[in-house]
Amino acid sequence: MPWSADCRALLNAMSMPVFVVRADGEIEWLNRRASQLFGNRVPKTIQCLLASPSRSEEFLRAMRRNQAFSHLALRLVESLQDSYIASTRIARHGEVLDFWLLELLPRQWVVGGMHQLSQMIQRTTVLKRERAAAEKTALVAQTQASRDALTGIANRRAFDDWLATALADQQQHLYVMILDLDYFKAINDTHGHDLGDQVLQRVARLLSGTLTRRDDQVARIGGEEFGVLLPGADIHASLKVAWRLVMTLRNHNAGCPSGDSWQPVTLSVGVATRTPGNNISGRELMRQADRGLYLAKQRGRDQAVHVALSGQSDPPRADAG
Repeated sequence: MPWSADCRALLNAMSMPVFVVRADGEIEWLNRRASQLFGNRVPKTIQCLLASPSRSEEFLRAMRRNQAFSHLALRLVESLQDSYIASTRIARHGEVLDFWLLELLPRQWVVGGMHQLSQMIQRTTVLKRERAAAEKTALVAQTQASRDALTGIANRRAFDDWLATALADQQQHLYVMILDLDYFKAINDTHGHDLGDQVLQRVARLLSGTLTRRDDQVARIGGEEFGVLLPGADIHASLKVAWRLVMTLRNHNAGCPSGDSWQPVTLSVGVATRTPGNNISGRELMRQADRGLYLAKQRGRDQAVHVALSGQSDPPRADAG
């Protein structure tokens, strides 16, 4: 293979010994620094470089796979024992040739570099673990911050975030409900707060199980108050959901066996609507839903009232649904 004068000059200028080797292990050429190591004994094959010539085929296989530092385990002849070999396949004008460049690197460079690489990998691993732990801690903290500790469902903070997000989409209807357990204080006063807490926990599960659409949300927003968001629903669907929530507790009261720790409790619901294009605030929407809740209480509790339809003496029901 012809080597240009510029190529030879470049390799001769290198401070490290360099060999150009054929695929069969014959040494095609070596630079000035490599020649100085061997003096008059110019090596003909890579066997001349190895302390164990019988391992030359193992060396060549690694070289042909172009694994630059796969030769670190091979010992070199005594004059080269303080060096390691790194190999690189040669390409010319974009064409990969069957020639390899072997460089003899000082042992301290390789060992020091490998040590630094090992330390860097260890530091990277530690940083990745610490980052994963921090992200997990942050996720747990975020989850805890948005969850009600007693019932396990979302809390007021999460509800307010959902409401703000839903209000930002002004192209769809949004229905907001405020739910309140009727005469819940009497349960706490008569049976104690422990049983009252159990009732709240079960109500939370019942309400969560009643909502079937993916985007519908329920949260505990106060002592015995819950909030429900129905983005994208229509008036019929929202009233149907409101009365389904009321009927869920009615049916649960009727179906509980004697001796169960459950204390019968009913639900009053106020419903408010944000129509597309209406720039109503979340506070005003909640105020309207609270007005519907007040009307539901005023009319005898255990029912749902849509504030826009509050003039009706008999609000629409969805008991059959």
